[in-house]
Parts: sequence; C-alpha cells; structure tokens
Amino acid sequence: MKAKYQAIASLLRDRQFKKAEDEAKEAVRRIPLDGQFWMMLGEALLHQGYGLAAKRVFERAWLLDPQAEWVHRMYDRIASTPRGDERYDIEGLLHVPRVKVAAAILTRNEASRISRCIEALQAAVDEIIVVDSSTDETPELAARYAKVKVIPIEWRDDFAAARNAALPHLQSDWVIWIDADEELLAEDVGAIREVAGLFHNLETIPVLHVWHLNLVHGDIHHDFSQSRMFPLQRGLQFWGRIHEQIGTAEGIYGQDTYRRTVRIRLRHNGYDPEVVKTRGKLERNIRLLRLMIEEEPGNPGHYLYLGRELLASGEQQQAAEMLRRAEQLALQTPSFGRQLDIYKLLVHLMIEQRKYAEAESYCLKALEYEPNFPDAHYLLAQVRIRQADELYRLAEEALHAAVRYLPSYRGTVNPDYQIGEWKAEAALAEAAIRSGRLSVARSLLDKLKRHQPSWVEKRLTWIERERELLNASKPMD
Repeated sequence: MKAKYQAIASLLRDRQFKKAEDEAKEAVRRIPLDGQFWMMLGEALLHQGYGLAAKRVFERAWLLDPQAEWVHRMYDRIASTPRGDERYDIEGLLHVPRVKVAAAILTRNEASRISRCIEALQAAVDEIIVVDSSTDETPELAARYAKVKVIPIEWRDDFAAARNAALPHLQSDWVIWIDADEELLAEDVGAIREVAGLFHNLETIPVLHVWHLNLVHGDIHHDFSQSRMFPLQRGLQFWGRIHEQIGTAEGIYGQDTYRRTVRIRLRHNGYDPEVVKTRGKLERNIRLLRLMIEEEPGNPGHYLYLGRELLASGEQQQAAEMLRRAEQLALQTPSFGRQLDIYKLLVHLMIEQRKYAEAESYCLKALEYEPNFPDAHYLLAQVRIRQADELYRLAEEALHAAVRYLPSYRGTVNPDYQIGEWKAEAALAEAAIRSGRLSVARSLLDKLKRHQPSWVEKRLTWIERERELLNASKPMD
C-alpha cells in the first residue's frame, strides 16, 4: 500500500492530475476504508477544477481519518476552486449501502439534559432507546420524542449490565451509544449512517471510536479513545461495572475485533471538574473500580482507571500503587491497548512529586513501547526542563557554599581565592542568564566589570539585545 501512496503522490507532484485521479479511484475501489487514498483523489479533482466533487471526497477522507492534518488546508483551497461539472462517477464511488442505526442512551436523573441530547439525534438515526433508572421526569421527557422507546431498569451499580439490557430491544443493524450529557454536532448528522454503511460488510467485527469534544475549564480537549459504535447481531456486548468496554463473549482483550476512529463528533461537558464534583462521579467510580478489582484482579484496565480516579481525588500514594500494578499486569496482557495511558499518568504523578528521574524513566518506557508517541516526547522535554531548573538551583547552592567555606578553610591544598573575588559571582551570573533571570544576571555582572571587563561587556551586550528584542515584540497600545 505504501508503494501505491508514493505512486499517486508522484503523479500529483508531476501535475499529472487525470492519471492521479484514475489511480486513486482504483485504490478506493479496492480499499474503501483508507482515508489517505480518498484524500489523494480529492486533491486530484481539486487541481482539475472539480470543487464540489473534491469537497464530497474530502468529506469521506475526513470521516475515515478524523485526526488528519490536511483538513483545513484543503478546505481553504476548495473555497477558491470552481464547483465544476457534476461527477456521477464520483457519486458512485461514494455510495454506501443503507443500513439502520439505533442510538442508545443510558440515563439516570438527566431531566435537565435529555431533551437536547435527543433533539440532536432525531435526524441521524432510525430509532432511539433510552435505558432509564431515573427518579425524576427523565423518562417522561424522553418519551415525548419520535423514535424514542424508554426501557426502565433497576440500577445495580453496573454500567455494562445496564447497557447490555438494551441490546435485545434494538431493531436496527447498528447502534451508537450516546451519554445524556453529550450532543451530536449538527454537521455530523449524516455521518452516523454513512459510517455504518461503510463498515457494515467488514469481515472482522468493527468497533468504532468517536470524537469527543470535552469541555474542561472552558477549553476543548479532543479525545478519540472511546468506542461507542458497533454492529448488532455479531456477538458484541459490554464488560465492566464502570469505564465499560465493548468486546465479544470472550471478553475485551481478544483479537477478534477491528477498532477504528471515525469523524462523529460529540460535544461533552461531563468531565468538567465542577460537574464531576457536583455529581459525585469520583467517589462512585472509585467504589465500583475497587469492586471490579475484587471480582477480576488480573485485569490491568481496572488498576489503570482506579489509579486515574485516585489521582484526580488527590490520593497520590494509592494512585502510584495502582498504576504500577497496572503496568505489571499490562506486560502480561499483550492485547491490552492502554499501556501509554499508564505511563502518561505515572509521568505526571512523578513530576508533581518532583521525582524527575522516575518521571524520565517512564517517558523512556513509553518511547520504547511506541517511539512515535508525541506525548512521550513532550513530557520528556518537560521533565528535562525541570531537571535543568533543579540543576541550576543546586549549582547556585554549591557556588554559595564555595564562598561561605572559603574564609574558614585551612586544608593542606590551597583554595582558589579568586572564587571569592569574582569567579563565584561570574558563575552565578552565567547560571542566571541560562535560567532566564536576566535582571539578576545584570546586577551580578555590574559588580564584575573590573575583574573580567571583556567577558562582562559581551554578556551585558547580549542581555541588552535580548531586552530590545523583547520590547520590539510587544504589541503597540
């Protein structure tokens, strides 16, 4: 497949756009789930002035590769490209079989949010099942909407059991699970059925991840990790009292599913710390995770999630114990896919505790596990910046100690008396420059002019140039 990518890319570079189009069309016929081939086809169409067809093709490419970097660049180019003639051949390529999709919503006292959640789904799915254990008016509000069927259940501290209770009631080919505090973006209403049609005839059972836009402290955090959509009648079910996962009858660590992220965007505010605190989610999650560990002590995921929840609740020591146990068990579970989550949490915890050597070791473990993981490289940089800060602090302590002990030292080896005269202050000035404390450095350098005038002048000139550059970069009032 790499050779095919390179061949089409070469045709695009050589401006052989019609030939690139033909090659890309042949590729998407053979491998219709490859977003890169669709993107290349869109680029070939764009260069030939088929703006409308290119946009349709780019939509398919983005649907299959929601984390793609090319999206904004290509959409900007579409805006300046003519619509072009109708391309019925392209519409034929884009066609997917019509399959029915259900949305399933698990609710408990969601009266304030259930209407907004359902309204966003009305045009996107063929049926909506609300699995409800509320004591408020949630079921009555939900039942007012077309397509909605409410399934009352008794809550038994088991999210997987509650979700599995809905499966026999679903009449569609596929299901997508939505939480009541989530809202489907209007731009993605058509994406749900399109995705189901694309993956419906896949031989390996597909389990699809959606794109969460999590609102936390007013910022959007993107998450592609949650599996929410799968075909019915293929033996899939949920496992786990909390942080439940989709798997077959064999469990969640088998090799019998095909997992993929798609561009179905859900706006979500349930992770905002104020919401978590108000609804008591942390306490509930910790209680259920401890119970899960009692029931299934060999599952690394239970320890990972418990460590994460304990970390959020401020229980750092217990969190570290759980995360280290998760790491041990993960090494014995080859199909466990969240090893990098363990390392990320341990790095953050070690940084918080100023255990920089341990933090560095977990970064290196993460990079050994996945050399291309951006977070591991970023966190390693953060650790080393903090290590550098600590080394500068220790260096300054050593310099002050050298000056402090110089008058009382009476050993047989002569000390360097210039340490007290100017060398210690010169080193302190250099440390201040390197750590960004330029005003401190300048004050120290002013005292050293008579000892090292040439060196001091160079350093002062550099500081002045940096000051001028900083002032020049400030916006004008």
